[in-house]
Amino acid sequence: MMVPGDPERLGGYWLAARLGAGGRGVVYDAYDDDGRRYAVTVPRGESGGRRFERVTCPHLAEVVAVGVDAGVPYVVSEYVDGPDLRRAVELHGPYRGDELVALAGALAAALGALHEAGLTHRGLNPESVLLADGGPKVIELGLPEPAAAGSVDESFTYLAPEVLTGQEAGAAADVFAWGAVVLFAATGHDPFRGESLGGVMHRLLTVDPDLSTLPDPLRELVGRALAKDPAGRPVAKELHLESTAEIHPPEGHAGRRSLGEVAEQAYLALTPAQQEEVPGLLLRLLDDDNPHDEGDVLQPLMDAGLLVRRSVRVPPAETPVGKLVAVGDGRVAPASAALYRAWPRLRGWVADERESMQTHRRIREAAAHWSRHRRGRSHLFRGEELDTALGWAATKRRHLRLNQLERDFINDSVILSKQRRRLLIPVLTTLGAVLAVAVSMAVVSVQGQNELRGQLVEANARAVAARAEALRTSDPRTAMRLSVAAWRMSPVFEARAALQASLVQPELGVFTDPAPDSRARYLLRGDELVKWDVDTVTVWDVVAGRHVASYGLPPGNAALSDDGRFAEGVDGRPFDVATGRPPAAGVYAISRGDRTRVYRGDQVVFEVADRKVALSADGTRAAVSRVDGRVELWEVAGRTKTATVVVRPLRGADAAAPSMAFSPDGSVLAVAGRDGVTLVDPAKAATDAHGPDARSDGTPAQARRRDPTETRRPDTGGVGADEAGAAELRAADRADGPETTAAQRAVTQRLAAAPHGTSADVPAFSPDGRLLALPGNGEVRVWNVAERRLAGSYPLRDPQPGLAFSADGTALRYLSGTGSVVSLDVSGLPAPAHDHAAAAFSGNGRYAAKEVGNTIELTDTVEGRKLGRITAAGDLAFDAGGRLLAVAGDPVTVWNVAGSTMVTSIDAGGDVLAVALSPEGDLLATARGRTLETWDVRTARRVRVYEGAGDLALAFSPDGSTLAAGANLLDLRTGKIAPLDLRAGATADAPVPTALAFSPDGRTLAFGLDGGRVLLWDIRGGTRLGTIETGTSAVDELRFSPEGDLLAVDAARTSLWEVRTLREVGQVSSWAAGLAFSQDGKRLRGVALDGTVRESPVDPALTAQEVCARAGGSLSRAEWSRLIPESGYRDVC
Repeated sequence: MMVPGDPERLGGYWLAARLGAGGRGVVYDAYDDDGRRYAVTVPRGESGGRRFERVTCPHLAEVVAVGVDAGVPYVVSEYVDGPDLRRAVELHGPYRGDELVALAGALAAALGALHEAGLTHRGLNPESVLLADGGPKVIELGLPEPAAAGSVDESFTYLAPEVLTGQEAGAAADVFAWGAVVLFAATGHDPFRGESLGGVMHRLLTVDPDLSTLPDPLRELVGRALAKDPAGRPVAKELHLESTAEIHPPEGHAGRRSLGEVAEQAYLALTPAQQEEVPGLLLRLLDDDNPHDEGDVLQPLMDAGLLVRRSVRVPPAETPVGKLVAVGDGRVAPASAALYRAWPRLRGWVADERESMQTHRRIREAAAHWSRHRRGRSHLFRGEELDTALGWAATKRRHLRLNQLERDFINDSVILSKQRRRLLIPVLTTLGAVLAVAVSMAVVSVQGQNELRGQLVEANARAVAARAEALRTSDPRTAMRLSVAAWRMSPVFEARAALQASLVQPELGVFTDPAPDSRARYLLRGDELVKWDVDTVTVWDVVAGRHVASYGLPPGNAALSDDGRFAEGVDGRPFDVATGRPPAAGVYAISRGDRTRVYRGDQVVFEVADRKVALSADGTRAAVSRVDGRVELWEVAGRTKTATVVVRPLRGADAAAPSMAFSPDGSVLAVAGRDGVTLVDPAKAATDAHGPDARSDGTPAQARRRDPTETRRPDTGGVGADEAGAAELRAADRADGPETTAAQRAVTQRLAAAPHGTSADVPAFSPDGRLLALPGNGEVRVWNVAERRLAGSYPLRDPQPGLAFSADGTALRYLSGTGSVVSLDVSGLPAPAHDHAAAAFSGNGRYAAKEVGNTIELTDTVEGRKLGRITAAGDLAFDAGGRLLAVAGDPVTVWNVAGSTMVTSIDAGGDVLAVALSPEGDLLATARGRTLETWDVRTARRVRVYEGAGDLALAFSPDGSTLAAGANLLDLRTGKIAPLDLRAGATADAPVPTALAFSPDGRTLAFGLDGGRVLLWDIRGGTRLGTIETGTSAVDELRFSPEGDLLAVDAARTSLWEVRTLREVGQVSSWAAGLAFSQDGKRLRGVALDGTVRESPVDPALTAQEVCARAGGSLSRAEWSRLIPESGYRDVC
């Protein structure tokens, strides 16, 4: 498909579709005027392609032309039909033996031809090698070298080390890339791949890859080619290799059909009657006409991707002004102008009608003009014009046919020519009356059609929003894109709600194995899904949705390591899944049945049964858990046990040894027990001489030497978590078993409120060790390890054993159903927090105050600038403009925000728990028990005392004349107290207000209640306006938007509500404290757990931008056609 902005034609070549895009340029499927097929590349940078036109080699794609068209440079090459090497390895598997030698020799010959001509490729990688019927061909000649910055992709890993240090990519760099490409072909892995730009650079500059998979004559050449010093590499001529093997496209590869082949197949699938309509229809489109689909042929051609519909057709509907059959003024058009060159049959039709198309255009335009002018006779053909049209229609046209309008036009023109002498001219008065009626009818028609069109567009937007909600969990990324499309179509409420849901939905994407198998075992490995189906291990990149590799396993294999990298054969010996060779290094564990073996290289370190094993990332430590809750820590190198800790084990149907996981740096061991997760510091653990199946000398038993007389220990209690809901971290305070020592209590800690789980639930650390994910009971909770506090929780859909963070730590992935991986967004979880408590925002949302220890930190949220700290602590309240800040306590203090200086100190006679400042900052309200007092801020004198009106929920009206205190309204001018009856019924209990907020116009007061309800009260009428149900948790804070149309509610979750309809717009990001809209009302702000001020868009336009960024752009044209067929395509992002 083409994308907006793509050129239609470059030089004499018509572009049909994109074949690919990368760091070096965009490649198009293109055709010349004679229908010959080429690959046209628009390079990203200066092209040196003209020099490549004289280079010939059977393994180089021929450069046909180089030029610049309207400032756009392009390189035209022969079209090579075949998969690139990366795709070929996916289909074929790694190349071996003579095939590998033949491939390497072909690539060497291509480079030799280039270098002999004084040229270099500068970007050789698996994507630039195509396997055609005639053998390998190198493409992308004459393009600029790939940039060595930005995102890390596979092409970057093939740059030579000297290129990374700023040197020009010369012939030696091509030789280095040749060695890396050959190694990729032999292994299926990019030899210098890393998780980050720095990681790739480090590997390219310092790491020598394993060449053991290469045959002897090739191993030495590749090794020299991959030398870090370019002077140590061979020249291309020295890479000459001989092989009788032939390289062809692998089985299963279906080449991309040409545009002409696609069109011919679509044409032959039509009925004879439809085929007769095709020539005229396509010729009209060529002449920029909007043809009538009289033969019902448009849809089949659209389904084939040959045509694009830009209008919205609807079922015919009778209206007061006529029959509505379509809305919009879009047109049907070819998907690409290249269609008229690529399809031989269509080229013939164009040649047949080329001379007569001008005459038909004149008839078509005149008939349209006649129709637009209500078919007035003054617009008909006469004389010579009519004679020309009749002659063309009778003798000269071959494929073009007159449509009904054109036939009517010619017929009326003939009638007019016969009646001209008998025509009478109507009097002016009659003409004026007719004209007035015509104008009136036109206005009615336009208004009616506009109203119907608006209703149709709104209905379509609601339907698209509903589709987005239906796909929210199964295809999150498509759901996000659909919600943006719905909003762009029409800003109806349903579309806005879907858009808001897309902003906060935790699911980022779902990848599903294209061939899911319930009998297979699925494993998660960071960004990869590993599938083991007895005789094959298949690896998928879940981010790109790309098949990474497939490895065959020997018959009888029945054991695989947890990361899928190693396996045991039928003989019990381990081997590397990727290479099939015995592992040379590394520590790993393989479980078979109830037996687990820990290996170093190909040697067994120890073996256990009915137990679980966890290994540190560096392989120095092992943890072994028993069903009785004992966990033993081992130094792997010396096979020495260093400590034993005890957790409360799982019982009943879930009884099993506790699951465990080491943090990436090995400094923390997480053990999942009955009450949650215990965190162990292995470095501080006490030494213990006993171990798994230990002999008398303390050495672990070797394979198959388990002590059969060992019995399970009784439940010893041990270290667990407090009941769900607790939030503090406590040191282990129980030592019921003989193995639980004082030393253990010093090195183990508990995560409170960790969920119960099953024996299959394994905790997972983030790559930086900052977060720990704990699955169980249909959800996963994510904890901040350093602070032992809950950072977030997510529901799980059909979870299966398997949990892992992404390589960059921004996503948490879990296995769902059969062969599906769901990715959750954890990028917004707060960083480690400092001491904090209360937080508040000024009325205009610009200034924030947050309690940090015994001080208050002030921030300008607009400029992102710290204003200073004041020494105070307590409940906080700003005036409307953020000029003053009041802090509750004993005494109450009022501070100047700009200078962080105290304005006044008020002794209220005791500890004041709640304060409020009037909008102008001249009056202070304090609540001390049931006593409420108001104070003059300037003089620090008491103004009035309101006994019995004290409450923790206080709010001034915008004009400062009224103070709301709980369920009371205080008239500050008269001192009168007006209690409000907030009960839902006469017999109901009075609810307790926990938060208050006035609307900007002061007419509405919102009460947040302890039962999770929000009551809106009409101040003037003294009546309730309605109730919002947010859940069962108490409402902590309320804020109206500056326009008063939205209400933000902070309870168990933070939600946004439409005030007029009392409908929930959606959720926004939840924060620890504070709530405020920005001054323009487009963003909602809060203070996060780490004390930083965060904000989330609530303006739909801004929300759409962020959702587009999350989703990675708009729907493709194919996706739009499938999901929104009732509307023409739009690039909504």
